[in-house]
Amino acid sequence: MSSEPLYISMRKYLLEIIERNKNTPDFKLPSENQLALRFNASRISAKNAILTLEKDGLVYRKQGKGTFIASKASELELLNKEKQNPMIYFIVPGVGGNFISKIQEGIQSFAFEHHLYLGILVTGGNPQTEEEMIRVATQGNCKGLIIYPTDNNVYNKEILKLSLNNFPVVLVDRYLTGLDLSYVACDHFTAAYNSTKYLLSRGHTHIGFISQDPQLVSSVQDRSRGYQSALLDVTGNFDSKLQLICDHTAPDFFSSFSKYLEANPNLSALITTSAGYGMKLAPYLQHIGLQIPKDLTLMLFDNEFENYLHLLSFKPLIIDQNPFEIGRKAGELLYRLLYKNPKPKKILLPETIIE
Repeated sequence: MSSEPLYISMRKYLLEIIERNKNTPDFKLPSENQLALRFNASRISAKNAILTLEKDGLVYRKQGKGTFIASKASELELLNKEKQNPMIYFIVPGVGGNFISKIQEGIQSFAFEHHLYLGILVTGGNPQTEEEMIRVATQGNCKGLIIYPTDNNVYNKEILKLSLNNFPVVLVDRYLTGLDLSYVACDHFTAAYNSTKYLLSRGHTHIGFISQDPQLVSSVQDRSRGYQSALLDVTGNFDSKLQLICDHTAPDFFSSFSKYLEANPNLSALITTSAGYGMKLAPYLQHIGLQIPKDLTLMLFDNEFENYLHLLSFKPLIIDQNPFEIGRKAGELLYRLLYKNPKPKKILLPETIIE
């Protein structure tokens, strides 16, 4: 379990100083640098802590002089008020990839603006750990959860309890069949449908699709259906040989993919469904002498090459799910469940194709 976010610890520290000195006009608070040094943190965290206090009208800043206690502070019971700020958690399989990191950034952005304390709990993609993390959160002071479910479509008993008890929960990216829970994601079916039509409109007639088992993950299942539907609607035909089910982490991945290429000699475009495929396929395709996009157009869900596209000798097409906006919307929806309307709601966002 992660510790309390640093900017929140800094905020509490500053509030204690303000509480002790709120009746002293224009009392000067520690600088961003002093805060960062005290908490062994970045200046960004220190700046965020001060900005939350400035937004509340408790402090004001003078350019080049520092941060000072505002007169409003003397009118408030600051520490008692602070205890009322709700704690929420984002429960997630991992925090290493761009896609999940940007969802987290979106949630953090909303939480920061609305004074929600945010904790991150990592499950490692393990359903048992996911159960444990839900128990850890709900047995504490947690008021709501945003959950990125593990890959298995069979939900655990703790999520079932949350649903039965009407606990404020928002799922991101994946829904769990049979549970009436709020959900925010890219419209996976439409994203795959539009992307397949995009390739067809550019003259590709043999379009491949590679993914893990669609039965295990709702998002992959929806993308698989979108891909097949686009081919059927536009060409009137779907060739099952063009669809390869093989997890990119499998030991026999390259062997399976090699056989797939042999079975589809006319393949001109390939859609991959999640981060990891592109990282493995790009160097392999180049190794066997196929050039991207001259010989094979590679279209990737999740922009796994985002940070170093400028360094690549090839250019894949990207199906961008707009993960930051997914995170923002998840925060908004959880806030709605907490304070406005407890009825579950589903939000599907459009994709963006990046050429």
